[in-house]
Amino acid sequence: MAEEELRTYRRCISQQLEELEMLSSIYCAPGELQMLDAGVVADFNEFIEEHKGKLAASLLSHLEYVVKLSLPAKQSVEVRVELPHLYPILEQARVSVHTPLLGKCKEQRLKIDMEQYQSERREEDAEPYIFQLLSWLQEYIEYLLKRPASEFVEQPAEPQDPPQPAASHLERMWIYSHHIKSTAKRQELIRQARQLQLTGFSRPGKPGIICVEGESGNVQEFWRTIKALRWQKISLVRTEPRQRKRGFEDFSEQLFNAEEGVMNMGQFIRFLEAHGFGYMKSELFGLD
Repeated sequence: MAEEELRTYRRCISQQLEELEMLSSIYCAPGELQMLDAGVVADFNEFIEEHKGKLAASLLSHLEYVVKLSLPAKQSVEVRVELPHLYPILEQARVSVHTPLLGKCKEQRLKIDMEQYQSERREEDAEPYIFQLLSWLQEYIEYLLKRPASEFVEQPAEPQDPPQPAASHLERMWIYSHHIKSTAKRQELIRQARQLQLTGFSRPGKPGIICVEGESGNVQEFWRTIKALRWQKISLVRTEPRQRKRGFEDFSEQLFNAEEGVMNMGQFIRFLEAHGFGYMKSELFGLD
């Protein structure tokens, strides 16, 4: 594992353990906080203490626990929390609420609003947020219990003409980053592009260049996903809508014989020109 990636894992795991210790001191009554596998804590501590960490040995499981939130009239709900290894920096916690108190309509509203809450928290910063989420859940569930279920029933839409199929448009997007060095980020770029059936390339190092092309909606989804990751600086340089054809056959990583992470500019310019994108040297670098 690359040293930078290892540091990211250690930082995430350390923050997860610190957060768990804080939660244990707050939800300390019998049965309020239950670990699903207490041995994971020991594995995580071992991983942090190792000078040369190995994922296979110490990170086989995730941190999972259940918190019981008290409600009025001696009622309660159980909140199950599962933390991916790269929470809170690169991944979002998986949180679910289990209760027979709400009913289907209110449960659906809670799920939608909880996903929105987590998304907004992640956009603000990459810090642990489970305690804030639990506090929000406790207040919001109390609010839901007080409201009639009819408020959360979706009204049937007025009859409309059958929707016409949306026209399919290709779009190309150019993205500039201060640098792309993290192995986890590099793998995520490739995974997202291939999952969304996009073609193009990523150029890791300093600066980092990303080009993706494909169905317009998929290109926009790619941008929304990757810009939510933690970057020193990332910006959208150019969007080219309504393209007639793709310029690449697949999505791959291009290195251009980089030395110490710095791009070989001559090779990169020749690569752009070979694919018909010579005009981007001005957009990306201000070159004629």
